Amino acid sequence: MQGGVIALWSFTVTAIAVALVLPLPRAFVSPLFVGIAGWLVDMLPFVILAGWTTVVARWAYGLWKERRMPRGGRWIWLPIGLVFWTVLGVTQIDLSLDFKHFVLLLAIQVLASGILLAAVDTLGDLADRTTVASGLVLFIVVLSVVVFAEWVGAPIQEMQNDEIRKRVEETYGVDAFPNNLGLMKYARSSKGGAREFRAAMESFAAKHPDLPDFEVFLPKFQAFETTNIVVRFESSARNFEDELGGVGRGVTLAYDNVGLTPANTVPRMRSLARNSLTYAGSCVALFFLAFYLAWRTDKRSRMLGRLGVVACLFGAGFSLARGAWVAIPIGIIYLLVDGPISKKLKLAIVGALLAGAAVVTAVFLVKYDVDPINARAGGEASIATRGNVYEDTVGAVNGLHFLIGYGTERPRTESGVSHELGRYIPKAGTHSTYLNYLFRTGVPGVLAIIALYLIAALHARAAARTTTGDERILRTLVAAAVMAAGAHAVILSLYVEPIYTLVISLVIGLAMAGAGGLPTSVWPWRTRVVSE
Repeated sequence: MQGGVIALWSFTVTAIAVALVLPLPRAFVSPLFVGIAGWLVDMLPFVILAGWTTVVARWAYGLWKERRMPRGGRWIWLPIGLVFWTVLGVTQIDLSLDFKHFVLLLAIQVLASGILLAAVDTLGDLADRTTVASGLVLFIVVLSVVVFAEWVGAPIQEMQNDEIRKRVEETYGVDAFPNNLGLMKYARSSKGGAREFRAAMESFAAKHPDLPDFEVFLPKFQAFETTNIVVRFESSARNFEDELGGVGRGVTLAYDNVGLTPANTVPRMRSLARNSLTYAGSCVALFFLAFYLAWRTDKRSRMLGRLGVVACLFGAGFSLARGAWVAIPIGIIYLLVDGPISKKLKLAIVGALLAGAAVVTAVFLVKYDVDPINARAGGEASIATRGNVYEDTVGAVNGLHFLIGYGTERPRTESGVSHELGRYIPKAGTHSTYLNYLFRTGVPGVLAIIALYLIAALHARAAARTTTGDERILRTLVAAAVMAAGAHAVILSLYVEPIYTLVISLVIGLAMAGAGGLPTSVWPWRTRVVSE
């Protein structure tokens, strides 16, 4: 245990040192890679935040030494304003219950705004932006390789020691944002197998007339684990315990009259990210950057780009995150309709998406006997739950909270019940970036985050039309990446975990970097196009 704690602090010091030593373009993505080492002790977010904080502090110190403001024109006041408006939330929280959580959210907003400003300030050169894009794509390749290896049987998850995280949380009082579900999770299939198991039990009962009457069903809730089928007997079935072990996949008696057998399951990839949605969300944005690298002339970039395309399609597909399946086509539709790149490149990106969808569909149909869209049981219930959360969130924002939100979560009793609505209101995550900001910072906050995505996409789009060559391709694909990420943000909060927050912040930063002082308007109806 002591060695594990020493390893954690060694990883943390390494993240800080690397962030200080590397050139800024490489330093921007370095926390993600050093964080992989932090995963070994289940403290990946903590290590990432240490490196990320160092990068922002290093850049800010450089500004102070030069006695200047960040580059970016009037746009810089947007991320700065988000920090200021987040601070106002302290007036709305219960300091005894929510202050620690509020400080954490404020710190993440400072880091997100800081990395945005740093990227726009320092990444004016195409080579520097390509370096950042390469680092991000390489990271998603690593994430996909790790979870793929776990899927095919490599003991990757066994390398992690989560006892270190528990010890650190208890000792230092920190929240490690643990991924309690591991690199991947087997969720119950929509074809759970209850019908087939019931037939097997009826066949067994016909041969054993003394077997008590029974009922077979799939539990709707977490009792007995959702990946098990339950068989409930009218009386004790202990006399048949050994024989039941040979029925179907085998029945294990949990009680004298209750038996369990494995249900059909499907894999849901999560990798090193906190959950499958953030893994898929990162894949959504980086899918387009991977194509930029795949279309470059140098061999190394092309190889990394192709691997990145496969990694992103694998992550978005096998995470079973249907929001990602909608978000990527939204970015592609922009490319088809408005992207100033060749028809050949457009067809290539459409072909890759279709090929990826075909592979995912074939794997699920052949190996798991279910289509991926409806593979996971309970998917429709998840959609209904989100709808209820969204409705409650919007309904809770009124009065003064309409302007400055609630700071963190809805004021509540110690039991977690909302004072106003009489039932539990979740923390200000709400599974949506926009509702997150609405809940925490009010209408000005949500308008600011919408503007952040929108302005970045418009700047990248306009810049693409005033440049040529690799610059045009990168600008065009970054614009598509921001649009896809912005669409995905409807169902995924930017604040879920540091990996996703840092990736999306850097993608938005790439869209704005070097886009100041454009020779044309960013408004689509006034943008002039420079021919190749």
